[in-house]
Amino acid sequence: MVEKVLQFNKERAMFWTLLAMMGLFVGLYTYFVTTTINNGVALEKLESEASALSLSLGSKEFEYISKRNSITLSLAHSLGFKDIKDKTYIPRNPANKVAYLKD
Repeated sequence: MVEKVLQFNKERAMFWTLLAMMGLFVGLYTYFVTTTINNGVALEKLESEASALSLSLGSKEFEYISKRNSITLSLAHSLGFKDIKDKTYIPRNPANKVAYLKD
């Protein structure tokens, strides 16, 4: 009779241990599947943001090129720029003194 009770307690402990392990594995499986789905959604969102930024950058670059091409000499003169008469260059030899532009 004592052996039967000990064997019954052993089977009960094994059952609860296996049930706890199974619950742990189901929980881990659910966590990993949910994490994978969330990462997929985050990746898709980042890709759409990257394409939107790329499109915005392209339009700004096009705007810059169009503005750069619209600059003319007459526009520069109207904004106050003037032609220089004497060009002064900085020499490669550091022993020479540098002459600055004068108005």
